[in-house]
Amino acid sequence: MKKQLTIRVMEEHDLPGLLEIENTIWTNQNSPVFHHYESVDAYKEKINGRIIFVAVDADQVHGFIDIHHPTPLAAHKKQWMFGIGVHPNSQSLGVGRQLLDYVKEAAVKAGIHKISLRVMGPNIKAIQFYRRNGFIQEALFKDEFLINGLFCDDYQFAYFVD
Repeated sequence: MKKQLTIRVMEEHDLPGLLEIENTIWTNQNSPVFHHYESVDAYKEKINGRIIFVAVDADQVHGFIDIHHPTPLAAHKKQWMFGIGVHPNSQSLGVGRQLLDYVKEAAVKAGIHKISLRVMGPNIKAIQFYRRNGFIQEALFKDEFLINGLFCDDYQFAYFVD
């Protein structure tokens, strides 16, 4: 069942909900870095200057999508990379799809040509999700990460806006 949400730019009062998502969702299956923040202030410092859209209702932050240019180079001004996270209790309710749709529309308005992300090989559900949402595989980084003594592939996916 799809959850109807408002998607908007993050506001200060969203920080505790974002912190909860960040401290809950990341594992060795979906991130080469363990994300854990001791406080809202520590999290706020980490995201300073980022553009973050949140999927919210009256009760909570259900998910976020964080966009940025891959580098500060002028040659990258027509590309966004993103990270996305959905609260475990809100997964499979259409939150991620709504966030992606929102960013695709925002990219059109901003004149962005390409939206891309990286996803770890063991994160098969995410890979399937991106493919269902029009993303294509651009690259395979074989044995990109060594996690718990095992090598892990990483993929780059992209969606072309125009």
